[in-house]
Amino acid sequence: MAFTILNIAGRSLAAEQLAMEVTGNNMANATTPGYRRESADLVETPPIPSPNLSGTLEGQGVSVSAISRAQNAFLSRSVRTQYGSMGRWKSLSSVLSQIQNVFQEPSSSGLQEAISKFFSTWQTLSQTPNSLSSREAVLEQGKSLAGTFNGMSQALYSTIQNVNQSLNSTVNQINTLSSEIAQLNTQITGASTSGSSANALLDQRGLFMDQLSQLVNISYTVNPDQSVNIYMGNNLLVSNNKSYSLSVSPPSSSSGTLQINFAGQPLTGLKNGELSGLLQAGTDMAGYLSQLNTLAGSVVNAVNSQQAQGYQLDSSTPGGPFFSTSGLSAGTIHVFSQLSTQNIAAASSANAPGDGSNAKAIADLIQTNRPSLGQYTFGQYYTNLVGEVGNQGQHAQDLYNSANQTLQSLRNARQSATGVDINQSSAHLISEQQSYQAAAQLIGVEQSLMSSLLQAVG
Repeated sequence: MAFTILNIAGRSLAAEQLAMEVTGNNMANATTPGYRRESADLVETPPIPSPNLSGTLEGQGVSVSAISRAQNAFLSRSVRTQYGSMGRWKSLSSVLSQIQNVFQEPSSSGLQEAISKFFSTWQTLSQTPNSLSSREAVLEQGKSLAGTFNGMSQALYSTIQNVNQSLNSTVNQINTLSSEIAQLNTQITGASTSGSSANALLDQRGLFMDQLSQLVNISYTVNPDQSVNIYMGNNLLVSNNKSYSLSVSPPSSSSGTLQINFAGQPLTGLKNGELSGLLQAGTDMAGYLSQLNTLAGSVVNAVNSQQAQGYQLDSSTPGGPFFSTSGLSAGTIHVFSQLSTQNIAAASSANAPGDGSNAKAIADLIQTNRPSLGQYTFGQYYTNLVGEVGNQGQHAQDLYNSANQTLQSLRNARQSATGVDINQSSAHLISEQQSYQAAAQLIGVEQSLMSSLLQAVG
């Protein structure tokens, strides 16, 4: 009987000590990313037949059957789905906010003001066609307008290149995470097969899956051996201990974004994740750049066409091109390099000194609906473009804020279900300490009884 009590007390000491170690580990990892709360599963040790009472069983105390890991499959899937939504709108909103700075209007240095000032100088020239200062003003404002177009175009090109760098970096991150998850699958399967605890490995894999879901929309299945298969749309990204990589190929044009490939084919089916947002941003920027180029081309063609219908300061030579785009990349213009104040065609007819009617015709172009711009004026077309950029940017920002708020709520719910609550852990630790002390007291009492019995016998 005495040895039975000692066994019971010894098991209790071991079990409660392990439980305290688990609780202490929880508290130490309360802020560790990806950590899931663990608990020592205390169970009754199977009883054994009593040597003194036939047909009865004697209890053998308490023992730890396993160290379990808190998890909530529904909340984990919900969090990862929301990570994807947040990631898409985060990356898209970030890029569009940069684009909004390019189209910042109204501004004293903006394109709207540059267009207005340029055509205003032609209006002034029409009233004083022989004035060299008025002609110089036309040239200077023409250069300013060309510079504004060029600066905006270059800013868009630079942003597209930044997006391509981000795309390349994101693909590398996806490939790295996929490979690490596949390796963890192997380790988790091995631990499960050998009977070892895979809790730390499962925590690490869960953290990687969270990170992966922010980059690209994923779905997954958990296999009986605790490995996972991860899908990216309909594409199998991770299968047990194997991962499959994404690749990039050059854009089809200088203003395009990188093409993302999977298994040698263009990747399709992306709906969420930062990769999806970056690709959408690239598409949007290509559209903005195309519209800006269209506006620049319409201004150039309209001014050059009307300039060609007039006569220069000598009243006998027809006007030549005012703007030039030859040999330059799309969207880049400049005032024709050989143009001088003498070459500006302000007059409408030969030998008509003081005639500024052609300059007036060019000035009036700002009010003309252009077929190349969908029957909008220069100003109206640009205003619509600015509005489109602003609306899409605000839309992305609003959806990012909403997605992020929902994500925080889901993360809090998952943390409550699977994370570490310091107050709750402290209460558990106190209870486990009390149980440990009770087992120690039981051993002390038993030792005292044995000592007294030995003294009596001796």
